[in-house]
Amino acid sequence: MRPYAHPGRVESHVRDLVSTHAGISDLETPMRPSAKAAGLVPAMEWRDLERADSVQVVSAPSSWSDARVEAWLDWGGEIEPKAPLGGGPARYAARVAQLGLSRGLFGDKADADAFREALLTTMLTGIATPTSGQTGLRLLPDITEFEFQSQARDILGQRRARLLAAQAAARLNTALDQVADAVRRCSGDSRACSDVRKNPALARAARKARELGADDQTILDAIALADQPRAPLTALAVDDELPLVAAATRQAVAAGDEAATLAAQVGWETSALTLALSPTDAEALSRGAAIGAAIDASTFLDAEGFDIERFTFVCHLWATALELDRGERPARLSLAGVGDCLLSQGYAQTSIEGRDGAAALWALAVGAALSASAEAAATLGQDPAFDQDRQGVLKTLAERRVRAAALRSALATEAAAALATAHALARKHGLRSAGLVGPFADLEATLRLGGSPVGAAGAMAPVSVSQTADGFLMPSFSAAAFEALSSEGVDLDAARRHALGHGSLAESPAIDHAMLQARGFTAHEIEKAENALREHQGVRAAFAPAIVGAGFLRDVLGASAEDVARRDFDTLAFADFSAAEIAAAERHALGAGTLGDCEALNPDLREAFRSVEAPSFNDRLAMLAAVESFACLPTAVTVSIPHDARPADAVRAQAAAARAGVRALRLQRAPTPYDFKLDLPEEPTAEAPRPAPAREPLVTERVVERIVERDRSRRRLPDRRKGYIQKAAVGGHKVYLHTGEYEDGELGELFIDMHKEGAAFRSLMNNFAIAVSLGLQHGVPLDEFVDAFVYTKFEPAGPVTGNDSIKSATSILDYIFRELGVSYLGRDDLANGDPGQFNADGLGAGKRLAEDDLLDDEADPVPASRFISKGFSRGATPDNLVFASFGHRRVEGADRPGADGEMCPACGDLSLVRRGGMTVCDTCGAQSERPGPVAST
Repeated sequence: MRPYAHPGRVESHVRDLVSTHAGISDLETPMRPSAKAAGLVPAMEWRDLERADSVQVVSAPSSWSDARVEAWLDWGGEIEPKAPLGGGPARYAARVAQLGLSRGLFGDKADADAFREALLTTMLTGIATPTSGQTGLRLLPDITEFEFQSQARDILGQRRARLLAAQAAARLNTALDQVADAVRRCSGDSRACSDVRKNPALARAARKARELGADDQTILDAIALADQPRAPLTALAVDDELPLVAAATRQAVAAGDEAATLAAQVGWETSALTLALSPTDAEALSRGAAIGAAIDASTFLDAEGFDIERFTFVCHLWATALELDRGERPARLSLAGVGDCLLSQGYAQTSIEGRDGAAALWALAVGAALSASAEAAATLGQDPAFDQDRQGVLKTLAERRVRAAALRSALATEAAAALATAHALARKHGLRSAGLVGPFADLEATLRLGGSPVGAAGAMAPVSVSQTADGFLMPSFSAAAFEALSSEGVDLDAARRHALGHGSLAESPAIDHAMLQARGFTAHEIEKAENALREHQGVRAAFAPAIVGAGFLRDVLGASAEDVARRDFDTLAFADFSAAEIAAAERHALGAGTLGDCEALNPDLREAFRSVEAPSFNDRLAMLAAVESFACLPTAVTVSIPHDARPADAVRAQAAAARAGVRALRLQRAPTPYDFKLDLPEEPTAEAPRPAPAREPLVTERVVERIVERDRSRRRLPDRRKGYIQKAAVGGHKVYLHTGEYEDGELGELFIDMHKEGAAFRSLMNNFAIAVSLGLQHGVPLDEFVDAFVYTKFEPAGPVTGNDSIKSATSILDYIFRELGVSYLGRDDLANGDPGQFNADGLGAGKRLAEDDLLDDEADPVPASRFISKGFSRGATPDNLVFASFGHRRVEGADRPGADGEMCPACGDLSLVRRGGMTVCDTCGAQSERPGPVAST
């Protein structure tokens, strides 16, 4: 494994640095930074980038991806055309250099220009970037104090109240919106639409709102403001307070005592409490919003090894920049790509060598950064926190120097020397920032550094993607992974086939071209799938209907149109390929995507890759504890717990993290899955009551409401169906209404034909009838349609002719659904027999018929052929079948033979009278010798 290089040269550099600092201590000749020490600016090229509103032409390194360049443009703000990275890095470097010159940190303008050039070079080479830093947390008392317990219980109570209020407000908002929507959807008279007694939909919505807790005045206000935008009810946000931090002792948290249990409950409920395991760390985390910077440590690896001299210079440079730029804010300096440095040398992060190597690298950065902070303190003044705890800070630096010398790493000597230098300068000049270096994370900075993760031991994924000169993204090995494979003499072709695949299905052991052709695929579809294989990142996606063609799937493979239209349609599974075959083909074509399970690698190298690709939580805690033993600032490690975990599980997870040696931790519950649902058992049936003593039955009337749950599937009509055709004219416009019925007589479809209307209007009416028919066949009750469309007003409207029940209508739809309501629902209230009563609501009082006209006893029987289709029955109905007119109530006092007689066995009428010795029916004339009652005269 390749060690760090040039220890002797670095020792001399550190000695020179100490002597230089001694000269700076007299404030006579400040050190002039060298731009050459920052590296060489890479070759630039013009890059056309499509932004949200324009196309920007900027100068950027040719090896950078578009995403990386855009990340710098987003950070820089205003974009200067054709300026390197939009001009943001140049403006930042010039501003910081000017601050140093104005505050006397630089001797003259030449020193400031040299600092500016060096700072700009580190950004243009991509080895360092400013960051947004961290946001300060709200500090709570120590968890062992009584004040913490009181505040913690208040926080829990307020959060629970806000959570319940937010849920209630959301439900009530929905209910009140439905109230207003019921008014807006009504097309009748405005007063009737706002009346809960006349608008059934409004009544249902109002009842639901009342059940959810809305008072009647609130419901009335929602009805009155239905036509205006309604401001929703709002509840306080559940987690609107700042994230919290509290100090705790490691022993209390590791033991899980009463105070730690309460802290765990706060973290379990809010996911917003950070426990710092020392008062100093809690105070550091509670400071205000910070500025920061990140340095990519992996860029200092070259053919000769790790360039320690240049690394310490860049750390010193950026620590100086942060001290100048921060003002009264705290500053944070972090490292990126530490894990890539370890991987390039073949070290696993789970090994002692790997953890000591990362710790030594951080110790070296701390020494260089604190040396710069001491130099800045000589001119700009000391940090008040350093003045308050001067001896403690110096003692901590001395202890770190001793621990650094004992590390099993090639950097141990250099790290100890750098910390010794920082200790000497801090003792003489103090520190501008007592806490300057910490392993915080920043995703935006990671993108600006080309994907090197910022943090304790962040490393790029060994199998990642790179952008070609044509702008395409191709899978490839990361630079650290390629260096590790090359230095160990691994068969690169074998590793590439394992991780990246063959790029084709040509020789796949599971699904190759021959097997695809045997299943019906032609060379044309196979070629299209092969071209899309890399772009769509998956074999299933490469054979999607949009790629191989929906027509091919329907015509050749026999898939239905409904199947092809599904978004989750799996072409290969439809072609009878098993899931195991598809997975094997995908692994052959696209590779495993990992190197930790590659048999071509030796065990140590496999473990190194596995520690990056799938690190365990305990391994990450151990690495973080090793790094934080030298860092100035802690980072709150996130301890994830399942969404269904209990507070006791949170206490155990919190204690395990504290025992691992971290300096701060934060519990975070996983979000609840969207489809989560409690599996509640069915309510047990109650024991059958004992039978009561038998009593005389009491006959009472009661209303029985039956709730019928309808299936959402379509109920199709029979091929030969009943129905009727109603011809009428509304306002002089003819309308033909055709209905179709199920076997039980329920309405299942309707057709609406207009006479001499425009093609557009007729088509709209026809399609409206189809929509209503589909709703009826899917279970929508007819009364819902009737309530929705009666009283609608639009032309044509007016008197109705040709219908014996409807005499006036306010629109075509009003007439149609009045007719359906009268014919199928028995809604006689929708009938209007008097055309003279036509008004705005279309209702008429009707004309009361005279009793003599209503009770006509002499009505002739009506042939059944008037109501039953002879074609539909196909001769099954006798020709002599009639509907007899009997059973009408007589007018009181009317003279009718047989009014008090018996029923005639021949015709069924109550007209059997006795005449002499015979009984004769006055209706049908049938005679019988059976004695009958005497007719009254």
